[in-house]
Amino acid sequence: MVYTWQFAPGSFVNIVYKNAIYEGNQDIDSNYFKNFNNTISSSQNNNLSLKIIYYLDYLQLKKKKKYKKSLLSDKNK
Repeated sequence: MVYTWQFAPGSFVNIVYKNAIYEGNQDIDSNYFKNFNNTISSSQNNNLSLKIIYYLDYLQLKKKKKYKKSLLSDKNK
């Protein structure tokens, strides 16, 4: 199950939930209900992950820094 939220252009939050069931037994039973019961009683591995991707526009940050420097130099004059 995956949820994705785009909160700004190029910036995302992903929440992923995974449920894995592993059965190491190689014997296959021809009875559907026995196989289903073996699957349900097998060990489970549940994972929840959060991934945040944030886009930084380097050129825009550079312009802001330059603009702030010019404001500070104008105040000092």
